[in-house]
Amino acid sequence: MPVLPMVPGTPERRSFDYVRHGTVDLFAALNTATGKVIGKLSAQHRAVDFRDFLDEIDRQTDPGLAVHVICDNLSAHKAPVVHKWLLAHPRLRLHFTPTYSSWINQVRAVVRGAGTTLP
Repeated sequence: MPVLPMVPGTPERRSFDYVRHGTVDLFAALNTATGKVIGKLSAQHRAVDFRDFLDEIDRQTDPGLAVHVICDNLSAHKAPVVHKWLLAHPRLRLHFTPTYSSWINQVRAVVRGAGTTLP
């Protein structure tokens, strides 16, 4: 563990470093009425992978339902290929979390609004 720079009056501190062994994108859709989850893993941050995931949601959900998808601000979510797909599938609407927001903060806000407490 690397030692952090010393500051007068502050005890020595160390940071925890870890080695990344790659990343994976997880796309997940939750039907809040039934609890059904649709998921897809992607090894890259590509718009076509997200578009394919939207296709999967479209195939697995009742055609009569409106589908609202909450996304973070990954650039793949706003790419031209996704925009074009959405124009052809108007029942699916994307909603974006605010930039720099945390999913856990969003969940806590919803739960607190429902009158439930979280740690």
